[in-house]
Amino acid sequence: MDKKPLKSKNLKIIDHLGTLYATFDGSSVWKMDKVAFGILKLCDGKKTVDEIVDEVARRAIVKPEDLKPVLEEILADLEKMRFIEWV
Repeated sequence: MDKKPLKSKNLKIIDHLGTLYATFDGSSVWKMDKVAFGILKLCDGKKTVDEIVDEVARRAIVKPEDLKPVLEEILADLEKMRFIEWV
């Protein structure tokens, strides 16, 4: 069974004048890229990485095999920031 990414429960995304910011408690704030935010929204703990790749590839009209390495890198960055966890 493949692990599935899940957005951290206490992560809040704030849209301030079209710019996205991520925070856990308001004491630290990170500017969030819109692409990373779009991927983060798909991290529901139900979809595998391959399912997320397929969905994003379909929307962006790119080949899944071209997208997967980039998406895996974004997920790794989100994990380092503790924005996602694996279930």
